[in-house]
Amino acid sequence: MPDTASVQEQLSPGERSRTWRVRFLARERLARSLTIVPSLYIVGALALAEAIPLIEGERDVLALGLDADSARTLLSAMAAGMIAFTGLVVSIAVVVVQFGASQYTPRLVGRFRRDPVVKHSLGIFIAPAIFALVSLRVIGSDGSSVVPSLTVTGSFVLLIAAVLAFFVLVSLLLDLLRPRRVIAQMVELAEHAVVDAYPFAFREAPELDEPPPVEHATVVRHEGHSGVLSALDRARIVRAATAADALVEIEIGIGGFVPKGAPLFRVWGGADRLDSRELQRAAIVAEERTVAQDPAFAIRAIVDIALRALSPAINDPTTAVQALDGLDVVLGDLAQRDLDRRSFTGDDGRLRLAYPNPGWRELLDLSLTEIRHYGASSPQIARRMRALLLELMEHTPELRHDAVSEQLARLDRAVAAAYSDPIERAHAEAPDHLGIGGAGR
Repeated sequence: MPDTASVQEQLSPGERSRTWRVRFLARERLARSLTIVPSLYIVGALALAEAIPLIEGERDVLALGLDADSARTLLSAMAAGMIAFTGLVVSIAVVVVQFGASQYTPRLVGRFRRDPVVKHSLGIFIAPAIFALVSLRVIGSDGSSVVPSLTVTGSFVLLIAAVLAFFVLVSLLLDLLRPRRVIAQMVELAEHAVVDAYPFAFREAPELDEPPPVEHATVVRHEGHSGVLSALDRARIVRAATAADALVEIEIGIGGFVPKGAPLFRVWGGADRLDSRELQRAAIVAEERTVAQDPAFAIRAIVDIALRALSPAINDPTTAVQALDGLDVVLGDLAQRDLDRRSFTGDDGRLRLAYPNPGWRELLDLSLTEIRHYGASSPQIARRMRALLLELMEHTPELRHDAVSEQLARLDRAVAAAYSDPIERAHAEAPDHLGIGGAGR
């Protein structure tokens, strides 16, 4: 049996928790929703509009010197203006996101939707309008001539907060137009996902996972709606398999599409003692892929940005070079992980979970094949890709070198096919971290 560490040692404390699935789904629901956070701001504005008049009473605490008509005019204008302003900002944001999706990759839409700045900005924009509308009813009510100065001041404070939030949102929208920033965000997500998907550090002499038993296996089919396998509660599967003295193998890798009724698990030994509902609950099938346990999805998004940039309609190889910069970081992280270890043992030391994950060659192919295919005729791409591969040869473990050498050979053939002029070909074959204009390797 391979020296595979226990799930209790390799997973984070959060993932080992029995409530991991609930927290993961709640986190995903919160991240995807554009209504939860703004709704909290609306509730807060309603509560504030009710509480301030009770605190202030009949006193003009700040002595602003406003009469009731002036205060009502101010609050009415603020309410109407902020509602119109919110609609205008949302319209502009949708246009910018649409432009970013067409210019770079549709995967940006989900990233924008998950951004907390967007959610809080929408809430802060609508809060002054709600506060002003509710506060209007206390101005001059019951024939009182006292203007609640705290209420008026509170509305101005909320208005200033909305203006500041607008500046922050504009900065975020401008970042969507900067490929370097978009790529950096995907790289950051990928760095966390690499450790999650490949929890074992690299070994110079890795032991392969033991093959599953030759005995007959029981197939557990997916019973829920069709979708993408976005995450697995691995600790839950290991606990269930250990209790039933069974080995569970995942049939479809993270990020794969799972039709209803498709084989999702294969169980060896103890299938009659293993509750299939536990396995069903351990598989989180969602509408689309997430980066959480799927670094290949982050790579896919970065590659898509490069391919859009290399299309004849855009013809922006510099952006593709920036995408290769991001892939350089992600591949360097992946090279330091044990990508061949695809199993966990239980606390009893026996193999309990086996799952498919792409290995080093597959991840290199995903990262470079399409960019090489569409970009070999661009000197920037050929030179930057060669610099990336040479850097991987220099800074990655020796066991990774064969696959890198194969990529270099493919690059040589692609460049040779793209350039008939030997001088141009020699220029394209030189490594350069800037694409063109750097000092070489």
